[in-house]
Parts: sequence; C-alpha cells; structure tokens
Amino acid sequence: MIEPALPVKSANPLRTVRPAKTDETVNPEVGQASRAIRNLDWDLLWEKFGIATVLAFVWILAALATPRFANLDNLASVLRQSAFVGVAAVGMTIAIIAGTFDLSVGSTQALSAWTAVAIAPYFGVLPAFIAAVAVGGTIGLLNGSLVVLVRIPAFIATLGTMFLISGLTFILTNGQTARFNGKDFVWWGNGLIGNIPVPFILFLFCAAIGAFILHRTSFGRYVFTIGSNAGAAYVAGVPVGRTILFVFVVVGLFTGLGAALLGSRLYSAGPGLEPGFELNVIATVVLGGTRLAGGRGSMFGTVAAAILFATLSNVLNLNHVDAFVQRVAVGLVLLLALSVEGVRQRLVERWNRRQRPSS
Repeated sequence: MIEPALPVKSANPLRTVRPAKTDETVNPEVGQASRAIRNLDWDLLWEKFGIATVLAFVWILAALATPRFANLDNLASVLRQSAFVGVAAVGMTIAIIAGTFDLSVGSTQALSAWTAVAIAPYFGVLPAFIAAVAVGGTIGLLNGSLVVLVRIPAFIATLGTMFLISGLTFILTNGQTARFNGKDFVWWGNGLIGNIPVPFILFLFCAAIGAFILHRTSFGRYVFTIGSNAGAAYVAGVPVGRTILFVFVVVGLFTGLGAALLGSRLYSAGPGLEPGFELNVIATVVLGGTRLAGGRGSMFGTVAAAILFATLSNVLNLNHVDAFVQRVAVGLVLLLALSVEGVRQRLVERWNRRQRPSS
C-alpha cells in the first residue's frame, strides 16, 4: 500500500514567505520617488512649464545654428516683438479660461493704435495711451453686451464686431495712415531700460496683473469656475453674466494697450494694421497651455508662447527665408497650436491608463 505523501514541513515553522525585494522595499526613498512620479499631473506640468521648456530648447538650437541669434541686440528685438501680441494675449488668456474668446481683437488693435497715434501730437503721450485703452475697453463692453444681454454666441458677436470696427476704422481714417514720431511717444515702443525693451517690461507687468487677477481675486475664481462648468457656476451663485461682460472688457483694455505700444513702435497706424492678429493671439494663448474648452490656463505659458512665436519669426528672418515660406511656417505653427490641446489630452489619458494598475 502506497501511503500518501505528507507535506514537507519547514525547518522553521515560524518562517513566512516574503515577497521578492524591489527597489521600493530595499530603498523606501526610491519607492516614494516612484510613487510621486506616478502621481504627478503631467497635464498640469505641461500647462505650466511645457512651452517654457520648448522655448529654452529652441533658443539653444537657434544659438547653435544661427550665431547672430545670440547677439544681445537681436535677443532684445525678439523680446520687444513678443510684447505686441503678448499684451493682447494676456486678456485673451482670461477670456479662454472663462470658456469664450474674442475675434475682434485685430480690428480693435487697428482702431486703438490709430487713436493713439492721432491723439499723441496734440495732447501728449499719456492721453494718447489712455484713449487707446478706452477705445479697446469700449469695444470689449460692446462685445460683452452682445454676448450677455442680447445672448448672441461669442463667435458670432465678435465676428460681427470685427467687420463693424474694421469698417468704422476705414471710415474714420478715410483709409489713411496716421503718423507721429515724437521722441516721448516713440520711446514707449522702441526704448530700452538697461538692455531690456520697454514694451517687454510692460508685457511682463501686464502678465503679472493678469496672473494676480486670476489667482488672487474673486473675479479670477469666477473665471475658472465658469470655464470649468458654466451651468454649475450659475447654480452655485456665481454671477456668470456680469463676469463674462467684464471678461470682454478686460480683453479690450489689454488689446488697446498693446495697440498703443505697436503704434509707438511703428511711428504710425492705419486700418490695415497687423492682418490676422486675432488668430496669432488665440494661437499664442492655446500654445501656452490654456485649454480652448476653458477652466484651465497659465499666464506664464502665455508669456513663453509669445516669446516662442517671436523667436521663430526672428530665426526665419535671420536665415533669409522667403516671406511666403514664412507664412507657411506660421500657418503650420498655428495649426500646431490649435491642435495641441487634443493631442495633449490623448497623451495624458494614455499615461493615466498605463499608470493606473500600478498605483
């Protein structure tokens, strides 16, 4: 008779089977670091620092491939050029975070810049800038009223005012360009403080104001809440209509200031100033990490994206790239900017699915 095999007893009955050692068990600090990496919000990191990282990489490549790029005068030119789109992009960042946008900023820029250049010879620099900002704010108030009070969708309302303001500018100017090269006026667009262009300093100041508004005021909290879910914001008691109205006014105010700086830079302004400006502004904001759907955005990313656009244009000019080819390149960048949100979202979702089983 064959007896059944008895289980082999362990020499030490108290011995237990332990899991295999991993880096996390051998070194707890490595485990904490690994868990921290898995828990990072990569989408948020890209939103805040992604374009700044790309900008640094592009600057290194540009300095290596185009030695003239690293010249201090050329770098100052890049920073100066970034300011004219950048100042308007500060206001547009707030609008897109709120889930809306303004297509009339190009027409607003032309009328505001012409106002500043036309007024400066008679009343001085400060009244000229105030008038330009007031024109921008008034157009913003018109847009906001159409969207909030008349309940016209922002796309239709601002598209209509884009043509309205453009036609009004041609009527007021009779198609003529205003010119003024007074020293005090021109300094605001062309001057330097140290080695830093004055327009860029004002751009950073505007971006700081925009960041303060978004993160340190109730208005900013309302903007994020409405952009995330306007219906829920309304139910929660957020003054949605009033906030959106003020958002359009803010866009107009920043656009007017940027327009005055551009008029100062060029010594002139007319009804055909900067065609396609509104698309450049929106693309700058989206490329900087602000979601077109609203609710998320970074003023720091907007600053970096504005500098990146100016850098690409500068590098193409330094390498004597044909103007038509430059338009193609800018178009490709615009397509990239307007599609980056969807690509980014898919990558983040894929990363989250990959990390979920191990979390």
